[in-house]
Amino acid sequence: MNTPQAFVRSFHVIDSDHGMRASLAMKIAGWGGHAEIYDTLDELIAAQPAAGAILIAVPDGDTSWLTEALYRAQVFLPVIVFTDQPDPAQIVRAAHGGIADYLVAPFSDEDLMAAYDYSQRFMERNRGALLRRQQAQRRVAELTDRERQVLTCLLDGHSNKSIAKLLELSPRTIEDYRLNALRKLGVASTSAAIRIGIEAELASISAMPTDEAARARALS
Repeated sequence: MNTPQAFVRSFHVIDSDHGMRASLAMKIAGWGGHAEIYDTLDELIAAQPAAGAILIAVPDGDTSWLTEALYRAQVFLPVIVFTDQPDPAQIVRAAHGGIADYLVAPFSDEDLMAAYDYSQRFMERNRGALLRRQQAQRRVAELTDRERQVLTCLLDGHSNKSIAKLLELSPRTIEDYRLNALRKLGVASTSAAIRIGIEAELASISAMPTDEAARARALS
């Protein structure tokens, strides 16, 4: 007869402060949890953990870079951030950006356990969307820079003619890029390609910062 495995809350703790990392690991172990510790996000990405929750110190409260970095690295775990100086606007942006929970330090064992449990429910609810994003990003990664530019212009609602004017290329060349992009994405229609671009969270030309958009238009 198989004995069910005991439930263990498993954290991946990221904090550049060695003392804080050790303190959190001891806190988690004290109530039967498990903690792997890392100095930086890059260390965690190199380890490619597949289960648990990420607990990361964000001293300035800014999480705008965090989920994108994890998505690009194909690390799909729920993220709990903590800081001792929260900004309400940053908390709202974190929630909209896919952060599972936001703790204010110092926090209790109960707060941390509750955040972990919520993060797992959050991940389960969003797993389908995360997998679709992962698959879409892998497809988009197969495109050349020009093919990706044409796709971003399609996301903006441009026609071949207006894309040609925007990128200073001929309409025929744009059509070739469009067809190549559809073939690589494995779809038969522009609308299906646009859907993949949206799922991959591909930034449109109009949404880019001015200097980045200029570089995109100038790329040859």
